[in-house]
Amino acid sequence: MKLFKVFAGILGFILLFFIVSLLFPRTYKVERMVIVNKPVYESYAFMSDIRNWKKWSPWNSSVDSTFYTFYSKQSNQIGAKQYLGGHILGVGSFTITEAITNEKISYFLSMNEGLISAKASFVFADHNGRTKLSWVDEGDVGYNPFKRYMMSYVTGNTAKSFDEGLIAIKHAIETN
Repeated sequence: MKLFKVFAGILGFILLFFIVSLLFPRTYKVERMVIVNKPVYESYAFMSDIRNWKKWSPWNSSVDSTFYTFYSKQSNQIGAKQYLGGHILGVGSFTITEAITNEKISYFLSMNEGLISAKASFVFADHNGRTKLSWVDEGDVGYNPFKRYMMSYVTGNTAKSFDEGLIAIKHAIETN
Protein backbone atom coordinates (compact mmCIF):
# COMPACT_ATOMS: atom_id res chain seq x y z
CA MET A 1 0.00 0.00 0.00
CA LYS A 2 2.80 2.37 0.89
CA LEU A 3 4.51 1.63 -2.45
CA PHE A 4 1.26 2.45 -4.26
CA LYS A 5 1.09 5.86 -2.53
CA VAL A 6 4.69 6.62 -3.51
CA PHE A 7 3.99 5.59 -7.09
CA ALA A 8 0.75 7.64 -7.18
CA GLY A 9 2.59 10.65 -5.74
CA ILE A 10 5.34 10.46 -8.36
CA LEU A 11 2.79 10.00 -11.15
CA GLY A 12 0.74 12.93 -9.79
CA PHE A 13 3.83 15.16 -9.71
CA ILE A 14 4.72 14.25 -13.31
CA LEU A 15 1.15 14.89 -14.44
CA LEU A 16 1.05 18.25 -12.62
CA PHE A 17 4.42 19.20 -14.14
CA PHE A 18 3.06 18.46 -17.62
CA ILE A 19 -0.28 20.21 -17.07
CA VAL A 20 1.39 23.37 -15.73
CA SER A 21 3.73 23.37 -18.75
CA LEU A 22 0.66 23.65 -21.00
CA LEU A 23 0.07 27.11 -19.50
CA PHE A 24 3.32 28.29 -21.11
CA PRO A 25 3.28 29.27 -24.80
CA ARG A 26 4.51 26.71 -27.30
CA THR A 27 5.74 29.28 -29.82
CA TYR A 28 8.37 31.95 -29.46
CA LYS A 29 9.72 34.87 -31.44
CA VAL A 30 12.85 36.88 -30.80
CA GLU A 31 13.32 39.91 -33.04
CA ARG A 32 15.98 42.58 -32.76
CA MET A 33 16.72 45.45 -35.14
CA VAL A 34 19.51 47.89 -35.95
CA ILE A 35 19.96 50.70 -38.48
CA VAL A 36 23.11 50.30 -40.57
CA ASN A 37 24.50 53.42 -42.21
CA LYS A 38 24.91 51.73 -45.58
CA PRO A 39 22.39 51.07 -48.35
CA VAL A 40 20.53 47.77 -48.38
CA TYR A 41 22.49 46.35 -51.32
CA GLU A 42 25.81 46.82 -49.47
CA SER A 43 24.48 45.36 -46.23
CA TYR A 44 22.97 42.41 -48.06
CA ALA A 45 26.18 41.77 -50.04
CA PHE A 46 28.20 41.66 -46.81
CA MET A 47 25.77 39.40 -44.93
CA SER A 48 25.11 37.05 -47.88
CA ASP A 49 28.75 35.87 -47.80
CA ILE A 50 28.87 33.42 -44.90
CA ARG A 51 32.66 33.90 -44.65
CA ASN A 52 31.96 37.41 -43.32
CA TRP A 53 29.99 36.02 -40.39
CA LYS A 54 33.17 35.44 -38.37
CA LYS A 55 33.66 39.24 -38.37
CA TRP A 56 30.57 39.81 -36.23
CA SER A 57 29.37 36.56 -34.68
CA PRO A 58 28.79 36.69 -30.91
CA TRP A 59 29.89 33.03 -30.82
CA ASN A 60 33.66 33.29 -31.19
CA SER A 61 37.01 32.89 -29.46
CA SER A 62 36.11 35.46 -26.80
CA VAL A 63 33.50 32.95 -25.57
CA ASP A 64 35.54 29.81 -26.22
CA SER A 65 39.34 29.99 -26.57
CA THR A 66 39.32 26.71 -28.55
CA PHE A 67 36.83 28.11 -31.09
CA TYR A 68 37.44 27.37 -34.79
CA THR A 69 35.58 27.79 -38.09
CA PHE A 70 35.85 26.54 -41.63
CA TYR A 71 33.57 26.86 -44.64
CA SER A 72 31.98 25.00 -47.51
CA LYS A 73 33.31 25.70 -50.99
CA GLN A 74 30.33 27.91 -51.82
CA SER A 75 30.06 30.91 -49.54
CA ASN A 76 27.32 33.20 -50.80
CA GLN A 77 24.40 31.10 -51.94
CA ILE A 78 21.80 28.71 -50.63
CA GLY A 79 23.59 25.73 -49.07
CA ALA A 80 26.67 27.70 -48.00
CA LYS A 81 27.92 26.46 -44.62
CA GLN A 82 30.02 27.72 -41.78
CA TYR A 83 31.25 24.86 -39.62
CA LEU A 84 32.23 25.82 -36.09
CA GLY A 85 33.32 24.25 -32.89
CA GLY A 86 35.03 24.55 -29.57
CA HIS A 87 35.17 22.78 -26.23
CA ILE A 88 32.64 25.14 -24.62
CA LEU A 89 30.37 25.93 -27.58
CA GLY A 90 30.30 22.43 -29.00
CA VAL A 91 30.38 21.45 -32.67
CA GLY A 92 27.91 22.48 -35.33
CA SER A 93 27.15 24.51 -38.41
CA PHE A 94 25.20 27.40 -39.90
CA THR A 95 23.63 26.69 -43.30
CA ILE A 96 22.06 29.35 -45.52
CA THR A 97 18.61 27.99 -46.41
CA GLU A 98 17.05 30.97 -48.20
CA ALA A 99 18.40 34.06 -49.92
CA ILE A 100 16.17 36.71 -51.45
CA THR A 101 18.44 39.43 -52.83
CA ASN A 102 18.34 42.63 -50.76
CA GLU A 103 15.41 41.29 -48.69
CA LYS A 104 16.14 38.22 -46.60
CA ILE A 105 18.73 35.61 -45.64
CA SER A 106 17.54 32.60 -43.65
CA TYR A 107 19.75 30.03 -41.99
CA PHE A 108 19.59 26.84 -40.00
CA LEU A 109 21.85 26.37 -36.98
CA SER A 110 22.56 22.87 -35.74
CA MET A 111 24.82 22.26 -32.74
CA ASN A 112 25.94 19.08 -31.00
CA GLU A 113 24.36 16.65 -33.47
CA GLY A 114 21.05 18.49 -33.51
CA LEU A 115 20.55 18.76 -29.74
CA ILE A 116 20.41 22.52 -30.26
CA SER A 117 18.91 23.88 -33.45
CA ALA A 118 17.36 27.08 -34.68
CA LYS A 119 15.90 28.56 -37.83
CA ALA A 120 16.43 32.30 -38.09
CA SER A 121 16.52 35.11 -40.63
CA PHE A 122 18.07 38.45 -41.38
CA VAL A 123 15.52 40.80 -42.93
CA PHE A 124 16.69 43.86 -44.87
CA ALA A 125 14.59 46.98 -45.50
CA ASP A 126 15.40 50.43 -46.84
CA HIS A 127 15.31 53.16 -44.22
CA ASN A 128 15.97 56.51 -45.94
CA GLY A 129 18.96 55.17 -47.86
CA ARG A 130 20.21 53.18 -44.89
CA THR A 131 19.46 49.59 -43.92
CA LYS A 132 16.98 48.51 -41.31
CA LEU A 133 18.36 45.08 -40.44
CA SER A 134 16.20 42.75 -38.36
CA TRP A 135 17.38 39.45 -36.89
CA VAL A 136 14.45 37.13 -36.27
CA ASP A 137 14.30 33.71 -34.61
CA GLU A 138 10.93 32.04 -34.19
CA GLY A 139 9.74 28.55 -33.65
CA ASP A 140 7.48 26.06 -31.96
CA VAL A 141 8.62 23.85 -29.08
CA GLY A 142 5.50 21.68 -29.29
CA TYR A 143 4.31 19.91 -26.16
CA ASN A 144 7.75 19.28 -24.67
CA PRO A 145 7.29 20.48 -21.06
CA PHE A 146 11.01 21.00 -20.42
CA LYS A 147 11.38 23.26 -23.46
CA ARG A 148 8.29 25.21 -22.43
CA TYR A 149 9.68 25.82 -18.95
CA MET A 150 13.06 26.87 -20.38
CA MET A 151 11.68 29.09 -23.15
CA SER A 152 11.92 32.43 -21.35
CA TYR A 153 15.51 31.71 -20.32
CA VAL A 154 16.51 30.63 -23.83
CA THR A 155 14.75 33.52 -25.59
CA GLY A 156 16.35 35.97 -23.14
CA ASN A 157 19.80 34.62 -23.95
CA THR A 158 19.01 34.66 -27.67
CA ALA A 159 17.88 38.29 -27.45
CA LYS A 160 21.10 39.24 -25.67
CA SER A 161 23.20 37.44 -28.31
CA PHE A 162 21.23 39.11 -31.11
CA ASP A 163 21.74 42.56 -29.54
CA GLU A 164 25.50 41.97 -29.29
CA GLY A 165 25.60 40.49 -32.79
CA LEU A 166 23.70 43.37 -34.38
CA ILE A 167 26.08 45.91 -32.87
CA ALA A 168 28.99 43.91 -34.31
CA ILE A 169 27.23 43.53 -37.69
CA LYS A 170 26.60 47.28 -37.88
CA HIS A 171 30.26 47.99 -37.12
CA ALA A 172 31.52 45.35 -39.57
CA ILE A 173 29.33 46.56 -42.46
CA GLU A 174 30.01 50.25 -41.84
CA THR A 175 33.79 49.75 -41.69
CA ASN A 176 33.98 47.20 -44.52
